[in-house]
Parts: sequence; structure tokens; C-alpha cells
Amino acid sequence: MTNLMTMAVAAEQDILAELKQGNTEVLKGLPPSVAMSYGLALQAEVGQAKDSPIDNEAVATAMLGRMKPEEK
Repeated sequence: MTNLMTMAVAAEQDILAELKQGNTEVLKGLPPSVAMSYGLALQAEVGQAKDSPIDNEAVATAMLGRMKPEEK
């Protein structure tokens, strides 16, 4: 493992440790998708992760539809 990867893993573990203590300030400034991934990682770690009711295929289709240029 490279030095950069080691630092990234250590930072992730530090953030998760802070979240376990209730410090949500560590999430401020992070992109929403990254903050959500930490929340999901924390849930999975404590065994509270639930299956998502979101239909990923429908989301992908909707996103592609929004990316297409409007037809006049």
C-alpha cells in the first residue's frame, strides 16, 4: 500500500471515530455523497444498515433523461 493510500485509510478511520463520538462537524465541507458514504459505513459497522428503498435503475434512467438536450 502506498503512503497516500495509508494516509487516506487513516483519515477515514479518524472521521468514523469522530462520528461514533457524535461529532458531526467532521462532515462539514464534504460533498454530500462523501458524507452519506460515511453515514452508511457507520451504519454498516454497527449493524444498522438497511436495504435502500431507492430503485437504482430508475434513478439512472431519470439522470440520463435529464442529461439529454431538450428537443424543441
